[in-house]
Amino acid sequence: MRRAMRVERLEALLRARGSATGEQLARELDVSVRTVYRDLDALRERGVPVESEPGPGGGVRIDFRTSTMRVELRSAEVVSLWLAAELARRAEGLPWSRSVGAALDRVLAALPEGRRRELRAMLRRVVVGAPATPSVREGARAPSQDVVDTFEEAFTARRGLGFDYVDREGRATSRVVEPHGLLVQTPVWYVLAWDPARGEPRMFRMDRIARPSIALRTTFTPRQDVIEALRC
Repeated sequence: MRRAMRVERLEALLRARGSATGEQLARELDVSVRTVYRDLDALRERGVPVESEPGPGGGVRIDFRTSTMRVELRSAEVVSLWLAAELARRAEGLPWSRSVGAALDRVLAALPEGRRRELRAMLRRVVVGAPATPSVREGARAPSQDVVDTFEEAFTARRGLGFDYVDREGRATSRVVEPHGLLVQTPVWYVLAWDPARGEPRMFRMDRIARPSIALRTTFTPRQDVIEALRC
């Protein structure tokens, strides 16, 4: 984990827990206690009022009496929140499921107008469909973390996605596509893509993808018509 991300994670942990020892924070962040205290100094330099209390029952905490929190969400984090909210909303009878959409709307409303338009355009590229059929569920496997991470990067940055693919008939091919959309049919998901080599929209199931990579030097412009052609 890069230091900037680790310091952000440290602040989030302290705000969520109220108080923690250096040892507890070190275990959570998988770093040494010395690194934790260096990161705490970095928080203080940013103006975060971190205070320490030695002895039994002591620990590190943020003084909330003088602290205000500014939330800055990355694009991927907003998409993950929206996807979680949409899945929760569709789960009948789940506590607080009616509140998740309103909560996300409030998060988006707090953003600058340009940033809000950018994120809503990205969210329109994510489609949550009906759950997968029993036959699909039976044969589905979890994708590798490499597939998940590389897809997220290509989707967010609007870059080409290269991979090896085995279709339902067992035919193996190598592809380079533009990942315009994502279709989620729990527990599986599909890449809704434009295939430049074939000049047509194509859909690829996540657990049939292997050896993913970021391809194409230029970015593409997301096309809603590609998503609409494949989402049915």
